[in-house]
Amino acid sequence: MHRESIVPAVSPQYVLTTADADEWRRALPADVCVMGSLEYARIIERHCGFAARLFVLETEQSSIAYPFFVRPIGTLPFVKDDNDIRLDTFTPEYTGPLFVRSDSQQNSHATGFAEQIARYCRDNGIVAEFAHLSPWHDFGDLLDPACVMVNRDIVQVDLTLGEAGLWTKSLTSDTRRQTRQAEKAGVRVRWSSSLDDVRAFYCLHAGTMDRRQAKDCYRIPLEYFVAIFESMPDHAFMALAEYQGRVVAGGLYFHGGTDVYWHLSAVDLEFANVRPVNKYVWETLLWAMGAGKQRMLLGGGYKPDDGVFRFKAGFSPLRARFSTYQRIHDAHDYKDLIDAWSAYYGVAHPCAGFFPAYRSTPDES
Repeated sequence: MHRESIVPAVSPQYVLTTADADEWRRALPADVCVMGSLEYARIIERHCGFAARLFVLETEQSSIAYPFFVRPIGTLPFVKDDNDIRLDTFTPEYTGPLFVRSDSQQNSHATGFAEQIARYCRDNGIVAEFAHLSPWHDFGDLLDPACVMVNRDIVQVDLTLGEAGLWTKSLTSDTRRQTRQAEKAGVRVRWSSSLDDVRAFYCLHAGTMDRRQAKDCYRIPLEYFVAIFESMPDHAFMALAEYQGRVVAGGLYFHGGTDVYWHLSAVDLEFANVRPVNKYVWETLLWAMGAGKQRMLLGGGYKPDDGVFRFKAGFSPLRARFSTYQRIHDAHDYKDLIDAWSAYYGVAHPCAGFFPAYRSTPDES
């Protein structure tokens, strides 16, 4: 087992890599947190090239697991030093440190957890820590509250309403009308079952990114989708909307336990008039209810109250609060990196809302 030693403690603490497959699955099962699962961590490792880690704190009564990725700072264009061993971290979507097992005394076990992570970061040259937090978990003493930043509200769906309740109480009248329009037009929905289906979704997504003139970081290679299809069959699927025998829209979903996450969407706008996205979202909600799921995150938009957010809001009036965790562990190095960024780009200050700020680019400022 590839455990990294932590600080001495009464409770066992260790860090796993994706080579520790059995231990990772035991410490953080996919049904507890699909985005923190071993399978997804391996996919992101291959896709992004950053090493995955799972920090674990266990007692007889409870277990806390914290998945994250480490990024080298020496590869930044204003550093470019292969000998620079400094790092920073980020997490998969909707994770952060999570209670996997807990008893009534879980808060006492959580006390000091943030500082244990901070010590690990300092000992391992980690300058800054960023976490994309789950809106469905109470982090309590697991994080430094001063470093938790509210980002925005996102849309969630209550799947316990049942089909009739969901249709009448959750969907707006416009969303119901558009969904009926798709049904009348003959749009049909199915789940991906072959590599050809994966390629069809990839082509739709690539076209969507082209249309939006997306940055390279948002352009996802085919291999990413293939890896999800092949390695996560029990926790992910692509819902494909077909019109006249052609795949015209699709969504990538992750699910674990009672939760479902809408991860990506794509559509051929030539067929937007038959409302294929409405159709596949509705069919996915029905599937989720049938599978015993209790809630689904639809996410938000690119900007507050933009068209994407308003579309998602048509499926539910419920909101979840999405927050991030932004902690600087080496203030001196962080400032030096900001100064180097400013000198390299010729801009006084990086984007105020970007963390770590030295990973922004001037067009984000």
